[in-house]
Amino acid sequence: MAMTTSDRSGEDERGDRVKKVLDDATERDDAATRRDAVSDERARVADLEAFTDTTGSYAGQGERREAAHDRADAKRDRESSADDRAALSEGDR
Repeated sequence: MAMTTSDRSGEDERGDRVKKVLDDATERDDAATRRDAVSDERARVADLEAFTDTTGSYAGQGERREAAHDRADAKRDRESSADDRAALSEGDR
């Protein structure tokens, strides 16, 4: 059975939507990776200050907590990206 122009047009539209979903998912993954790196660095700096502070008071809890929240947000973004990719493959069944 030959494809009609309308069939090709529908495939092109779906292909464009799939590409957009995949590009968005990749962008979210990349942003999550950058946030993880920044979070890890902030936590590392807070830990270093705690170990080298001679006053005996530790004030790095806030930075460590914020870094942990950033890592959790990054994880949710990665999960969302994975869900979007999985939804694309489920549509092909």
